Amino acid sequence: MQTIDHEAHQTADEQYDLLEEPHCLGLVGSPQGQEATSRRFFFWVKRDALVEETQLVYCDSVIANRRYRFYGIVEEVVRRSRKRSMDDEIDQADGDIDYDPPFESDGYTYARVSILAVEPRVLTPPRERSKVYLAGEREAAIAYAAGEIRPGRELPIGLIKNGGEPLAGAGLLDLDYLLGLNGGHLNVTGSTGRGTKSSFLLFVVWMLLHYCRELERLAPSQPDRTRVVPVIFNVKNYDLFFIDRQCKHFGPEHQADWLRLGVSDPRPFRNVTFYAPASKESGLPVYTRRSEGVIPYSWGLQDIIESALFRYLFAEEDASDPNFGALVLDVEAFLTREQRRADGSLVRTLSPSGPQTFQELLEWVNRRSNKRADGDNESEGKEGTQLSQNHHLQTWKKLYRRLFLLVSESSGVLRRHERQGRPLDVVRADTSDPLVIDLFSLAGMPEMQRFVVATIFRQLVEARSGSGVVSGLVYIVMLDELNRFAPRGARDPITQLIETVAAEMRSQGIILLGAQQQASRVSEKVIENAAIKVLGRTGSLELGTPVWRFLSESARERALNLRINEKLIIQDAFREPMLVRVPFPVWAMNAEEALSSLSATSDGQDDLIER
Repeated sequence: MQTIDHEAHQTADEQYDLLEEPHCLGLVGSPQGQEATSRRFFFWVKRDALVEETQLVYCDSVIANRRYRFYGIVEEVVRRSRKRSMDDEIDQADGDIDYDPPFESDGYTYARVSILAVEPRVLTPPRERSKVYLAGEREAAIAYAAGEIRPGRELPIGLIKNGGEPLAGAGLLDLDYLLGLNGGHLNVTGSTGRGTKSSFLLFVVWMLLHYCRELERLAPSQPDRTRVVPVIFNVKNYDLFFIDRQCKHFGPEHQADWLRLGVSDPRPFRNVTFYAPASKESGLPVYTRRSEGVIPYSWGLQDIIESALFRYLFAEEDASDPNFGALVLDVEAFLTREQRRADGSLVRTLSPSGPQTFQELLEWVNRRSNKRADGDNESEGKEGTQLSQNHHLQTWKKLYRRLFLLVSESSGVLRRHERQGRPLDVVRADTSDPLVIDLFSLAGMPEMQRFVVATIFRQLVEARSGSGVVSGLVYIVMLDELNRFAPRGARDPITQLIETVAAEMRSQGIILLGAQQQASRVSEKVIENAAIKVLGRTGSLELGTPVWRFLSESARERALNLRINEKLIIQDAFREPMLVRVPFPVWAMNAEEALSSLSATSDGQDDLIER
């Protein structure tokens, strides 16, 4: 487990004395009309120095008889000629590109720097003629608040970029911000393919598992040590069904980046549990391009009622209809029998006096929707009297149509003739290897995709809210395409459930690792409650929305041109996003990348890794 070099967080004076031959880049100055502020300053570059955008720099200034050290990132590098115009440049050479003037009149280079940190803390710019130096790992750690992280709560998230190719050590996230103490949740925005959102989230999951395995190895008997249970939804193709296999493109040249993060032997995920929807006829898992090791999931009516999931079956547009929503709640109450145990807990069961399967429920709703206008209800008998008589026949007909389509097109996820199916159960008592749940097979039924997601969140909320909660246990839910499950402006029960998780459940041990192409299309509550935000390569249209208004212009421009292995990390403690390079994944992200055999090893350990 990686720890921080706390010597890096000494005072500015002490560090200054420890530095060996710092590389001076230039002197602080102010171009005309561009004065220094408490947020940024400028420096001119000496002739033999190379300064690049995204380089980390520092300088010392004596202000009011006290020395301060300023840390910053180069936002822009400008080269200016001493000639007044391009005309002068051409005239001097008379258009001859080989002309060598007798008197050189070189231009000069200067850079604009955004201040990341000052030690001791002060809100003022550095003074003119202060020498500016190229930063290294020690300075990068200070600039990005590594000293504020409690010892043992650091999570390496990538390698800090220090210009075009150079690096400045590991970029560290504060687990207290990620796992719920001071904040929670992580959200990634990026364009399709180029943004590599799922790849990055898997990398975060892998590093969390690596961290927890190390804790378990070092302190196995510690009762409140951090434990994680990754629940991963497969949304696109069957890409995530191969994360336990070696990527055939991973080679020795990729090992160095992992080593810099403290991982000496990166491997694919181990002992992954894969779930896929049950097929309609056989009940076996649908085809996912894996030949073995896939567990089917499904729900019967009894499972739905026992877990209070009935309302989550219906689409957002249906839930927004108050008449339809009231009928759904009334039917759910009619089908449910509640009993309180001796310990005070509430148990739900399917009422024996009502329908017992989805087929019986369809027939029952059909009878209700076709009863005579005079209210004749003889076919319903005693059970019908328990329902409100205020529901309109057209609302009953709408419920029948929705249920019929749902059951018919659910591809076997809803068992039509069985009381019980094989519902997903992701509750664990200790650190677990990943649980991958396929949603792609349900791509033609968005309502069923949202229902499956809702069942998991509902299950976790109940598990973390009742008695017997395991101390230190955190459920990590990874979900791409968040705009489909919690769209902006929606008020349906599923969106509200995800918003509740984002706003209230971080302290209870449910953390959302979400992703989407456009954060502007996701619920404001979900985005705002993510303590850590990440940008992959993102389009200008998205970056121009109010969601990203807090970013500086240079940060937005940087997000437009990120490489596929680069990310901008945004955390409260960072004055500017941290630009990192993410190691190449050792696991396969699709069937084409996977080696033919599983990556099982002989040591029997449960270490995991992902991309």
